[in-house]
Amino acid sequence: MSTQELPLSSEQEREVLEWATKEKSGGTIIRRELIHWFAQRLIRRDGNVDELQPDFANQFLHRHPNLAQLSVIPPPLSHKELEGPLRGLARLRAKMQLDRTEALYGQKPPPPRQHAPFPQGDLVYHCNYRHAVRHGNHLTKYTISPDGMGADDHPNEAYVLRFIKEHTTIPVPEVISSDWDRVTMEYIEGQTLQQAWPILTPEQQSEILAQLRGYIAQLRALPGIYLGRFDGQGVLVPSILTRSGGPFRTIAELQEWLVQPPKRRESQSMYWHQITTQLGADYPIVFTHGDIAARNIIVRDGRIVALLDWECAGWYPDYWEYVFAIRGMDNVDWDTLGRHLPDLFARRYDLEYILMGFILSLS
Repeated sequence: MSTQELPLSSEQEREVLEWATKEKSGGTIIRRELIHWFAQRLIRRDGNVDELQPDFANQFLHRHPNLAQLSVIPPPLSHKELEGPLRGLARLRAKMQLDRTEALYGQKPPPPRQHAPFPQGDLVYHCNYRHAVRHGNHLTKYTISPDGMGADDHPNEAYVLRFIKEHTTIPVPEVISSDWDRVTMEYIEGQTLQQAWPILTPEQQSEILAQLRGYIAQLRALPGIYLGRFDGQGVLVPSILTRSGGPFRTIAELQEWLVQPPKRRESQSMYWHQITTQLGADYPIVFTHGDIAARNIIVRDGRIVALLDWECAGWYPDYWEYVFAIRGMDNVDWDTLGRHLPDLFARRYDLEYILMGFILSLS
């Protein structure tokens, strides 16, 4: 098929290519039906009501072989890949796993545990040790990491999903079962906000932001008495190397720990002291998702139908959600989404956003 035969303009073709490449870089498995879905809605957004041919995605991938290579579905990975002699990439992975374990658990890692067989189905997400597989009407998130999803017998996320369903009207999937290395839940049809945002109408975008504002307000109405995850584990600081500390009794204890990242030097003690002073210690403690990002919001027909990935959730200072929501969503599109994000909150925390950004850069 020649360029002229594609039912896309060159600008539309470029947009589909950039969109698919970005999705893949975030861990999404780029299936042909997903490419077809986005391209169809893209041309409708631009006023073309024609239906794409069933083989459109095949033809598109034929024109873009590099994307086709990225679209190859990897075989299911096994925890056994982490066993045996460590050479090359395996040695690097093992070192990264040790660093991750120390950042999350310090000198008290979880005891060795045995993985049960992982579920079979359609792989929809794969990034490092983490996978998500759809099987029938269910979706199982699992990890082949020897640390599992935490130190407890069940993931924090499983507890949180049940809590949110009971105490709020926020749409979340129903938990079916869980274990130390996985959680199986109801599968929610739809696309991530990151996938759908470019093809939503302005009215739909406004409606979604209004929904999200209401959901955030519901979370912030749930006060806490300690700082940490819902299941009693410490706070999680998402970054390139996620670290955990606490739980903490006071904001001051949390702030002191925050400004002790691995790269802190004693010669900069006054500098870090000033950051602690600017952050303050008188914030309310509120329930917090901790990772509100466009990839964690499922939409369908122009509305939010699920808020996902609650593994960080618990009680944090009230600026925490502001900081990480903006970090997780302002990279989609600044004009239509990013600059509106502060309006999701009753109060702005711009200084905290700047200070936390610097702390995270050294974490």
